[in-house]
Amino acid sequence: MIKIMSGIVYVALSAHRLEAIPFYEKAWEKSDFIILEEPPHPLFKGMLAGKIKIEEYLSNTEPSFPAFSLESYKLLQKFYSKGKKVEQIDPYLEKLIRLYQLIEEKKTPEEIEKIPDLKGVYQAEHLASGRLISYYQATLGKFDQAVAAVKEFAKADAKRIALRDRMRAEAIAEYLDNKSGYAFVEAGYIHLFLPYYLKKILPKGWKIRSSFLLVAPARKLAKKILGRSLPYPLVPGDMLTLWYIGKKRINRKLEDLFAARVLIYNKLISAEEMHPTKDMPYPHLTEEFKIKAILRQFSYEDCAKLFKVIKWLPREKVWALLEKLCP
Repeated sequence: MIKIMSGIVYVALSAHRLEAIPFYEKAWEKSDFIILEEPPHPLFKGMLAGKIKIEEYLSNTEPSFPAFSLESYKLLQKFYSKGKKVEQIDPYLEKLIRLYQLIEEKKTPEEIEKIPDLKGVYQAEHLASGRLISYYQATLGKFDQAVAAVKEFAKADAKRIALRDRMRAEAIAEYLDNKSGYAFVEAGYIHLFLPYYLKKILPKGWKIRSSFLLVAPARKLAKKILGRSLPYPLVPGDMLTLWYIGKKRINRKLEDLFAARVLIYNKLISAEEMHPTKDMPYPHLTEEFKIKAILRQFSYEDCAKLFKVIKWLPREKVWALLEKLCP
């Protein structure tokens, strides 16, 4: 039985980007507990204490965004030395690692599904992986088939994100049992339902707050680029996934339109880490709002015509083309 005392849980919706580092630092400064969106690693506490070099830790974990991880871990070492409690809590990813280990050990799907605490994660990953492969295959064919594949993958992704959020909410609540203070919870901004799940579990003594970590610059950039203030740049794929998680009635024309725009978005978004500069302090955020401004000009039919032209082009040429079409 959970007997949590009281405090504030702040769910910080963000992404692992260098431009977010100053905002992490400001939020961590006032936090008693820092809960990261990472699976536990045996070398983590040694790295925080300075017994293991950050570079050595990164070589063992191979993060997707190494530049961000390097800078964030430097900050975490500083705050850990000041007595902040830092924890890696993401049971879904923890179980996913166990799945990979079992697969490497040549365990069959039937054997894995018989393990009770892994069955749900295995099924969610199996479904999403299959739909993702189908999506990649569909992008080589007709546009309508690719759109249908986008929707099917988003539905599978919604199931695993919802499962991950529920599992993480339970683990965070258990960690905060009999604790008081200010807890920072890191979350990718697709995890909009995490605060909802936490609110259902945490007792009334705890207040749940959530926002996009970069909400201040996001609103300014949105006003400048889109002409209206937005708290964060939800892209078409995010909208589809969140609709499916919420199980709300969906406008089918909008569903198809957003799925069509996903195909264009995926040709524009950068997968590389971009470094902030004086002239461009928020390169990723700026890019996302620019893409949002471009996409809102396209109908379903526009996307269909455009996709035929850009599907085989590299990202740089797609940008060059669209900047001419959408000045």
